[in-house]
Amino acid sequence: MKNPFKKHDSSGKLLAGLALGAAFAGAIVYLYIKRKADIDAAAAELKEHAQDYLKEKRKTAKKIKTDVNELADVIHHS
Repeated sequence: MKNPFKKHDSSGKLLAGLALGAAFAGAIVYLYIKRKADIDAAAAELKEHAQDYLKEKRKTAKKIKTDVNELADVIHHS
């Protein structure tokens, strides 16, 4: 029969669990930082070309100049 008053030492399991948790946390942080750098690089490249479409569109776009009184007609004809 086990002695209910005897203290069991589980500090080894606790330390192993903490070390394993710290290793997993470190791996997750490393992968996050590595992936974030890749995403930032791709976003910077896309940001450079984001205005290209608008520059081409400006050449053919016309401004519609209407008065406030003509807005109702513009809305109903569209």
